[in-house]
Amino acid sequence: MISSLATRLAHSLVSLLAVSLLCFALLRAAPGDYFTTLRLEPGLSPQTLRSIQQQADPRSSIVQRYVLWCASALHGDFGQSLAYHMPVRALLAERIANTLLLSGAGLCGAWLLGLLLSTLRGRPAALVRLFASLLWSIPDPVLAFLLLWTALRLHALAPLPIGTASPTASWTQWSDFVRQLALPALAMALGYLPLVLRHLQGGFDAAQHAPAVEAAHMHGLPQRVVLFRYILPEAANPLISLFGLGIGSLLSASLFVEVLFGWPGLGQLLLNAILMRDTNVVVAGVFCSALLLILGNLLADLLLWLHDPRLREAAS
Repeated sequence: MISSLATRLAHSLVSLLAVSLLCFALLRAAPGDYFTTLRLEPGLSPQTLRSIQQQADPRSSIVQRYVLWCASALHGDFGQSLAYHMPVRALLAERIANTLLLSGAGLCGAWLLGLLLSTLRGRPAALVRLFASLLWSIPDPVLAFLLLWTALRLHALAPLPIGTASPTASWTQWSDFVRQLALPALAMALGYLPLVLRHLQGGFDAAQHAPAVEAAHMHGLPQRVVLFRYILPEAANPLISLFGLGIGSLLSASLFVEVLFGWPGLGQLLLNAILMRDTNVVVAGVFCSALLLILGNLLADLLLWLHDPRLREAAS
């Protein structure tokens, strides 16, 4: 078990280095840079531009730039933002928290709604399958646009600017914050719901023929008891894997929704950084997304190991 974990951690480290290096190289290979856009500013003299460029980073080699970024990443600040003139860590901290809040609300909503709908039987279950097929057929950007258009028609959008509610905030501030969060979280939940429903319904249908479930039905146990005590444990393995995938995509799945609804998360920051060619911000954002994806997979493997004794026997 320890050797397997060490191997996984080594592979994860190599993957993170490869992702950051590839992202860095692609941004470096693209024509122009941050200072190309800065040169278009009419009130900026060439002397001022040269001074800013020298203060930012006088090195021109991609290897030197990448080594410098890796050294700053080890210290936890991920370098300096060219556009915002501050450490990237300070930029990412609040934005990542907002993104995790939005994605977490959407993910929890999808799982709760999926568990509720998957317990239906008969004609309601057929309607749920039809609803899931309809959601599958609508691309996520189109679905988000439809929700935004509906909210605009119904005048249901929360007032801007979007802020965060502290524990000492008033009831009005909390109400506005929940209204601001509700629509983008609903877009996230509806986009993720078909995948959750497919795995839940498939797992529940397969678990119905398990000996323990059939024995529970023969003993006349209530359906709710059979569902939570026997069916869910039988269908848990693929659901745990899907849950780990959802945890891993918390930072990347909501980027389009954030930009569309104006949510102050990582999506808007990365979009502005890409447009301004702020390399350190882009690489740090992609690095954090890849790190969370790896942690989500490791969490899923750990939960599977704890849940399934067959995996523990194989590991021993």
